[in-house]
Amino acid sequence: MALLDAPDDRSRPTDDDYIVRRTQLLDIARSVPAGMLLPLESSVLLTIAITQFDAPGWVKGLIAAASGVGLLVSPFVTEAVRRSGLPAMRVAAFISTIGAAGFAVAAVGPLALLVVGSIVGVAAISASIPLLTATYETNFSTADRGKRVGRGMAVRVAVSALAGLAMGTYLTAHAGLWWHLLLAGTVALLAMAWTQRRLPSQPIPPIDGRHPSALPHFHLLGEDRQLRLTLIAWMFMGFGNLMLLPLRVEFLAQSRYGVNADAAKITMLTVTVPSIVRLACMPVFGRLFDRMSFFSARIMVNLLFAIYVGAFFSGTGNTGLILGAVAFGVGSAGGDLMWTLWVTKFAPPGRVADYMGLHTFFTGIRAVSAPLLGFVVIERFDLSTVAIIAAALIVVSSLVLLPEARLERRAG
Repeated sequence: MALLDAPDDRSRPTDDDYIVRRTQLLDIARSVPAGMLLPLESSVLLTIAITQFDAPGWVKGLIAAASGVGLLVSPFVTEAVRRSGLPAMRVAAFISTIGAAGFAVAAVGPLALLVVGSIVGVAAISASIPLLTATYETNFSTADRGKRVGRGMAVRVAVSALAGLAMGTYLTAHAGLWWHLLLAGTVALLAMAWTQRRLPSQPIPPIDGRHPSALPHFHLLGEDRQLRLTLIAWMFMGFGNLMLLPLRVEFLAQSRYGVNADAAKITMLTVTVPSIVRLACMPVFGRLFDRMSFFSARIMVNLLFAIYVGAFFSGTGNTGLILGAVAFGVGSAGGDLMWTLWVTKFAPPGRVADYMGLHTFFTGIRAVSAPLLGFVVIERFDLSTVAIIAAALIVVSSLVLLPEARLERRAG
């Protein structure tokens, strides 16, 4: 790994037990409203657009790409926090409050406001991810970081399973009152802002020898080979996965595909079942992250996603749909943890936010373009063709990482 300019000692993990305990408790508390928001951003908003507004494909693509908008702006948020000198999570709380206002606007009613408000609300959730990762770096030690972060993720997943089931059931029974769910999202984002405001955090430290820049730190791609290869692999994997994520709802909801599921079944297969499986597997992947070779673990998770694609989109029977949802849940348990923390294994102290900002920027590119492309492609090709393309991209991602996995094993 290339030697980069060293930051000050504020970026090193704390040895203060009070800060560790407080961070753990507040991160778990933050995970409760975050779990309530997960069904909205992953399934419910799109279900409302399809079933209540009969939204055209490009509009559905915009809603599905909302998280990517937040990821695209996250490097700019990181640099703004560095320049401001404010504690990172205080800014994250402000961003969540803006997102709450967005969901309140989306609840007003017309499709245009639903789209704009949803984009603002969901983007606010993802825009502050590098700030949270930087806080994990300073508040949790490398020895048990995966285990501690996994606890909060497990709570988030458990809440999302219950919230997804409740939201789907409510939307099926009270379709005309869909805006109640947007108001619930408003309250959840305000609650998340409250916990973020109280999370112990520090300002993002300045970088010695470099002028502040609002742009993502693209120079890191030339300086760090492992970062470069990992981001290339993640681009293939992420594009294949994100292209299909919103199409799960399309596949289940549109009668032409033969499933013709109601809102309750859609949320069960896209949120509840995967969340229950993720909850069961999260502690396992938390330990694996702390102990296992990163590249080998990433390849294993990629293969789980490929299995999910093959099972879920192979037919209309409940067996394939459930098996696909289970495989997606297992893969997501590892994928979520690795996506959030992998930069802490490679970034020099104090540069985690910059590495993560670059990672989230490229994630944002594919999170915006992949869903839009997916909805455009299925208007010309059948869904099984799109699924084959996505699975092929996931396999290519694994092949890119395979040489690094071998080198990692030899070094070990």
